[in-house]
Amino acid sequence: MKNSILLLISALLILVSCIKENSSDSFKIGFENEFQYGIINQSDNNSLKFSITEINDSRCPSDVICVWEGKADVKIEIESPQKGTFILSTYSNRIDTLGNYYFELIDVSPHPISTQTIELKDYDVTIKINVL
Repeated sequence: MKNSILLLISALLILVSCIKENSSDSFKIGFENEFQYGIINQSDNNSLKFSITEINDSRCPSDVICVWEGKADVKIEIESPQKGTFILSTYSNRIDTLGNYYFELIDVSPHPISTQTIELKDYDVTIKINVL
């Protein structure tokens, strides 16, 4: 009996960990949405599927005076309806298109602070996606 309960608990833990690794989020096209690094994002009508695969943040920390404001780059990989990759930037390339979709980078947060390290999983990237 004890072995059956332990086996059941182990199976449930494995199932929960697998679900979390393959997690995905749904979003609405035409609205500003927050996305996170490494999460598969799928539109609520299943027409678009993508993920953020890189975030490079060289923005000037908010508690420091800098000569240049810096930039945050966000690499997006589209899985469907067609495969493609592009980089949106807070400095020079806030807007890009792929196929019939128009991506506009609104914000990357949190903003750096010189005394703190931001993990990739802690970033929220706000993007507005529209159909052309």
